[in-house]
Amino acid sequence: MKSPLKDPLGTKLYYSISEVAELTRLPPYTLRAWEKEFACLRPRRARGKNRAYRERDIQIILLIKSLLYDQRYTMEGVKQKLLNEPELLRGTGTEPPARQPAEPVGGGNGPEPVVDPSVAPWPEPAAADSGTRARALLATAREELREILDLL
Repeated sequence: MKSPLKDPLGTKLYYSISEVAELTRLPPYTLRAWEKEFACLRPRRARGKNRAYRERDIQIILLIKSLLYDQRYTMEGVKQKLLNEPELLRGTGTEPPARQPAEPVGGGNGPEPVVDPSVAPWPEPAAADSGTRARALLATAREELREILDLL
């Protein structure tokens, strides 16, 4: 079956919210709500306030949709899973936000995520002086930029 979109996924740089809604089979209001809930989902804004989704944004949306609908995680459970398992986002070309201490997630239908302190999404800079800390942050940023270049 042919896609109703003029350009199938992978042939355009940016997609409108209506195109993403059609591709993911989610209503636009759900996409807007998830944008507020998940820090890793931040589409660019084009021509004023219009959202411009990239392929990696669509991959994140599909990942969140799978975790919520297929694996039956709660919203909080998905947030914790994305923080605790950064490799899920690495496949989409993005990194999670800075790690926050995990709180127990309760009241959901899905399994609760397990916090593994040995897996940190961002390397912890040395607690020495500010120069050492700045060098560590620059090294992290440099590594992330190299990963982004590899994706392009």
